[in-house]
Amino acid sequence: MSETLKDFVYQLIEEIDNEQLLETLRDFLSLRKETQPRKLWEELPEDKKQEILLTLEESADESTLIAREDFLK
Repeated sequence: MSETLKDFVYQLIEEIDNEQLLETLRDFLSLRKETQPRKLWEELPEDKKQEILLTLEESADESTLIAREDFLK
């Protein structure tokens, strides 16, 4: 695994002052660490899968994106 990637993630986390966001990240990473690859996706209801896919599609359109700083507010 790339140490540069880990360093980047550590730096991002270090810059976050929002405790709720940090708790969400902790929960997400804990779940991902414990879940077998693709199992989480397979267990999602179809409507949630569609929401995720739509979000990914919308994220390809830069006009729908917001600045990281705005998101963190």
